[in-house]
Amino acid sequence: MLAVGLYRATGPVLSWDEVTTSDVARWTGAQLWALIQNDDAVFGPYYFFMHFWTSMVGDSVLDLRLPSIIMMAAAVGVTAELGRRLFSPLTGFVAGLMLCLLPNISRYAAEARPYAFACFLSVLAMLLLYRALEQPGVLRWTTYGLAVLGLGLSHIVALATLGAHVAVLALHLRATRKWTVAAGWATAVAGALLLLAPLALLGVRQQHLQVSWIEPLTWETVRAAPADIAGTVEPGWLIAGLALAAAGRPVRRLAEIALLAAAPLIVVALVSVLVAPLWVARYLLVVLAPVALLAAVATVGRPGVRRPLRAVRVGAVLAALAFAALPGLTAVRGDDIKNGSDYRGAASIIESGQRPGDGIVYMAHSRAQRAGIDYYLRGDTGRPRDLTLERPAAQVASLIAEEYPDAVPRVTGVSRVWLFVYGTHDDPTWARLDLRTLLQTGYRRAGLWHLSRATLALYVRGGAA
Repeated sequence: MLAVGLYRATGPVLSWDEVTTSDVARWTGAQLWALIQNDDAVFGPYYFFMHFWTSMVGDSVLDLRLPSIIMMAAAVGVTAELGRRLFSPLTGFVAGLMLCLLPNISRYAAEARPYAFACFLSVLAMLLLYRALEQPGVLRWTTYGLAVLGLGLSHIVALATLGAHVAVLALHLRATRKWTVAAGWATAVAGALLLLAPLALLGVRQQHLQVSWIEPLTWETVRAAPADIAGTVEPGWLIAGLALAAAGRPVRRLAEIALLAAAPLIVVALVSVLVAPLWVARYLLVVLAPVALLAAVATVGRPGVRRPLRAVRVGAVLAALAFAALPGLTAVRGDDIKNGSDYRGAASIIESGQRPGDGIVYMAHSRAQRAGIDYYLRGDTGRPRDLTLERPAAQVASLIAEEYPDAVPRVTGVSRVWLFVYGTHDDPTWARLDLRTLLQTGYRRAGLWHLSRATLALYVRGGAA
């Protein structure tokens, strides 16, 4: 998985969320602390981690994505270990290989966001729970509690996996009647949740900023879940079908792993219907590891099968999954696959065509455009001046910078103005109506470039466009 994650890891342009990560990672600790009081609190722990990481390692595209690549590799490794402990070494091995073949595992391995951390900590917490149940003790319950704490710090929605932990505990108590185990588990989880409570309360207060964009849950969304979570249709439905086929296997641990896969889906669906929409495919990546374990159980089959036949079956299933996933695995490494505009392409055009005294204007109140161009031109001392910027985002404790209320005086008199806006426009001034008259009457358009999900234009003073 480490090799898979590193392959063309720097190929795709940073997404709009990744440029936010690159931006806030450069802020001071005090500025980050001020930010999470106002916005994006649930990602605050990740931002602090990336702040320290980039200060030690650097902020290249690979530097930004490397922690997620490592975490996803660890997630696959721990999944394989969980499969070995609960089922067999071959089952763990096959489950790990299946995860390596899923397109979204590759995509979010190479994503400077905390989703790979959540994938790793979700399976680690389950593994540590089994270890604590096998041999309870203060140290084991403490490490389990720390894993739960880390899971919540990585992504608060991933705590939905605790529903499966409750079920595993209940099944264990039913079989052993060791009620002291319940006390150990409750203490570990209560400690973790108590420490996470301030973060959760901030997240609830900031709900209108963080999740207001999520669409209400519909049956169509639920039906598309296998494809959306796995990355593409064919491997998503294939691994889901294999997981369902495991229901016929007489393996004691299957129900517990099935609950680990189902609990986040059920909890997030209920919250989305009863409280507020939270169903986003990348928030549910934590279900892929248990689904892969179930699919591996179905693939490996019963112990009595002869080794040659088992090898043929395992090889055939993995080959089919690889064939189904190949287009998706190729697509997730495309230059413009991620959400957001082609900031890299726009920055390259600006860098090659800029002149001293140039200015640049973005779509009003854009979070990612300014951060994207700033990132890809971060080493360019001669880059265009940000004409409408009054105070950077770091100074106003927000992800969106503060702009001058009247942009016209800030642009008037500048000899050359670059305009970078979302979408494809033959006349990009429609995206800045406050500057449209000035740019059309006082400037002529000297260049127009249509990029992925963006338009870049250059206006030179003198003459009508």
